[in-house]
Parts: sequence; C-alpha cells; structure tokens
Amino acid sequence: MSYQVIARKWRPQTFEEVTGQEHITRTLRNAVEHKRLHHAYLFSGARGVGKTTTARLLAKAVNCHRSNGPTPTPCRTTDADACASCREIAESRSMDVLEIDAASNTGVDNVRDVIIETVNKTPARDRYRVFIIDEVHMLSTPAFNALLKTLEEPPPGTLFIMATTHPHKVPETILSRSQQFEFRTISAQKIAERLRHIADEEKIKVSPDALREIARAGEGSMRDAQSAFDQVISFSEGKIETSDARAALGIAGAEMLARVMRAVAEERPAEALSVVEELSARGQDLRNFCRDLLAHLRDLLVFKVAGDSALTDATEAERRELHTQAREFSESDIVRFFHSLTETERQLREGAHPRYQLEVGLVKLVEMRRLAPLGQIVERLSALEESLRTGRAPSGGAGTQTPPASPANLPPRRGMAGGGGGASSFSPEDFSAAAPASNFNAKRDESKTADNATTSKASVEAAASEASDTAAYAQSHTHTAEGRAPSNAQAADARTRTHTDNAHATLTTHARKIALTTRTRRATSRRDPTRLRT
Repeated sequence: MSYQVIARKWRPQTFEEVTGQEHITRTLRNAVEHKRLHHAYLFSGARGVGKTTTARLLAKAVNCHRSNGPTPTPCRTTDADACASCREIAESRSMDVLEIDAASNTGVDNVRDVIIETVNKTPARDRYRVFIIDEVHMLSTPAFNALLKTLEEPPPGTLFIMATTHPHKVPETILSRSQQFEFRTISAQKIAERLRHIADEEKIKVSPDALREIARAGEGSMRDAQSAFDQVISFSEGKIETSDARAALGIAGAEMLARVMRAVAEERPAEALSVVEELSARGQDLRNFCRDLLAHLRDLLVFKVAGDSALTDATEAERRELHTQAREFSESDIVRFFHSLTETERQLREGAHPRYQLEVGLVKLVEMRRLAPLGQIVERLSALEESLRTGRAPSGGAGTQTPPASPANLPPRRGMAGGGGGASSFSPEDFSAAAPASNFNAKRDESKTADNATTSKASVEAAASEASDTAAYAQSHTHTAEGRAPSNAQAADARTRTHTDNAHATLTTHARKIALTTRTRRATSRRDPTRLRT
C-alpha cells in the first residue's frame, strides 16, 4: 500500500476529533440530533482549520446508513462495520455528495450544469443530496446570481455546504440565505497535543520542545502543522529533537531572537547585522525569521503588560528570557518595534533583496532606542513655553534648562564700567520688559504718535548713555591720576571737568531738539490731524 501523508491519514472521522472548533461541532451535532438542519451552511476561516473536514462529517452524519436517520455519530472508516455511504463520502467518491472546486468552476455554465440541472434529481442511495462548494468566493457574479433561487428554495433532501477563506468576497444575498460559521485558528497547545497523539500512534519518538516548535510553525493551521511534522520526520534520524525541527523547517532558534533583542537594547547594530549574516549563510528564509521576530515581540509585549500569564505560550526557559528582556524596553518601545518590523516584513514580501531589507529594518530598531518618547518631548516643550511666558527657569521635571541671565550676569554694557561700577542706561524693569514673551505680544498696529514717543525715549536714553560713558571715562581717569604727581593730577582734573561739561552740553542739546520736535508735531496735528499719520 502506498504511503499516505499524515494530514490525510489522520483526518478527523467524527465531530469529537475536530480540534479547536468545539463551538461549531456542538451546534452541528445538536442540529442533526434534533433534526433542525438548515438547507445552506457557509463555513469560513483560515486555511487548514477544518472547514472541508467538517463539511464531510456533516454529509456523513445526515447520510449514515448504520442508523435509521441522521445521527451525530457517523461511522469511522477504520471500523469493520462502517457503512458504504460513510466510506465513500470520506474518500470523496459518493454519487450523492458532490464536491465542487469553485476555483476551477467559476462560470455560470458550470453552476448550471453541475448544480441547477441535478438538484431536482432524487438521491441515488442516500437521504440527502449534498453539494460541498469549496472556495465559493471564487464564483463569478453571474454564477452567484444563477445560484440564488436554488439556494433560497432548494428541493427537499438537498443540502448546500459552502466553504471559503474570504467571506467578505461572498455577496450579501448569499450570506443572508445561509447559516454562517466562523472557524477559528487553532492554538499551538492544541496542535501540539494532536501531534503528540499522532506520534504515539505512529510510534515516533519526538521531544516536547520539538513538537512545540512544529506546532508554532503551523501558525494556527492543523494541516500546515501536520505537513511540517511529515517534513521533520523525513529529515531526522531516530528521535526528533528541537534542532532537527528548526533545521528542517528553517526556524530561527530562541537564541537568535534573543541576540537581536539584546543588540537592540544595547544599541549595537553590528550584532544585529551579524545575525542576518548567519541566517543567510544557513540558507534560512529571512521572511520567516522576520515573522518569528514579530511573534517574539508580541510575546514580549504580552509579558510586559500582563506579566507571567497563560497568554504567552512559552516554556519555563523562554519565560525567564522574556522576563529579562522585558526590563529593557517599555510598552511604547515594543509597539514601535512591532509597527516598524511589520513594514519590514511587507517589504521582504515585495522586495527583490530580502537581506538588505531585513538589515535596514533591524538597524531601524536600534536607532529607535535613541529617540526620545513623544510624551517627554511634549512635556519639555510645555515647560519651555511656560518659561518664555513667565520669564522664569523651567522646572526640573522637564529636563535641565539653562536659566535666563540676570542683569548681574550679563556682559558689561554701555555705561557699566567694569561690569557695574558706573550708571547704567537700563533699569531692572527694562530687563524684565525685554523678555521674549513681551516682544511676541507687541501690537503691530500702533499709531505714529506712539512710534514718535518711542523714538524720543530712545534718543534720551542714547544721550544719557553717552553722558554716562563720559562720566565713567572721566572717573576712570581720575582714579588713575590720583597716584601720579600733583601736576599730572591737576591736568587730569581739568580734562575731567572738560568731558563732564561736554556731556552735559550734549544732553541739553538732545533734550532741546526733542522738545522742539514734539511741539512742532503737536501744532501740526491741531491744524491737520491727517498729517500725523502720513
């Protein structure tokens, strides 16, 4: 007898053997037992989760000849007394149970020939004529339209079971005429338990960790996991270990994932690139590694948020490693890593150079560690805004900021000999008025009169500053001359009086000019008010 693959050999023969779909099998068993069968069912879900298998089980349940009517416990094909109907349905050769591949029969002519013209015929032997339409979403729009009336009011003893992986592509008119069942992906733990049962029955020695790796490779699909198990059996010699499963399936080990996360935590991009080099040298699929890293980030986020819970399907050693890595990252860090790596995985799927894409993606993860969190940046900006408004230094919570210079700390200005010995042309009130917030709040639509007043004030301050400079110069020369001979002191005193007189004269001249200008403008404004604005 030729070899039969595990996925076909160990296909469930009863509703109880269907793994991970208890909510569906219970509903169907009760419907069969209480004779509340619907005429159309739609099974949707991911690949390899039991849609077609459940459809065949339902066909066996309504047509089993070992009972006088539909039964929730149809025959097993391995039973010696199994009825012919159950055997033929399990082997896909029953005359009354037609399996149609909609991907190959998409047109309206196919639907008319296979379904519409045969639906009114009486079953050849069984109770029900069952139509199992796989990948029903592949039918064309005219084919769906031709099927509507038959699906809504089928003849007695007719049952439609449709299966699809894309229920959103099925027209609403079909969905409204069917009972819909959503098949879930299967957890890795349940897949590993099923694989353990198969290994025990087949007398295959395999370690629990190897089974866990194979179950994870299935990604929620029982059929994919069983096919991977077949592949590992062919690869290994003797007992199957974790290394055999990883080598046969091209799975990156936990140590490789840990190396990448340590490189990201320690900001060592060279280490991350060396991991990619090793993967390429081994010939492993870089896209699969990227998916494994995404799953690792998911486990790390769950461990960070929920702690050591059952939400993470990990061994004791993996839990300790997750606990160590969780201390290195915050929740926001892991979320940013996940989004960035998701984009990298998309580029790996579409790009021509997967190694380059993965290397750049891992370096991006390292660089993300150097970015300040957005909340911290907003907090610092708010503190800086507050300091500009109030003129005070920011609080220490927003980071260390340089305090604004006080008048005593400012460099010497005109009229401040030696940094504060002479008279200053600006008062402390002027320093507070020079804050940036006051400048930003200045009105642009001031009148010409206010501008002239400002100009006049500036002229007065300039004159005062010049007088102060002169006085400071004179004072400095006076102090210098005190230690000299009497004749030199007298000459210096004479020069000091001369400079002082000149400063007072200059100040008086500027004051007179300002007063004259002000009187002239007032007189002009009384004669012609519009002249003031021009």
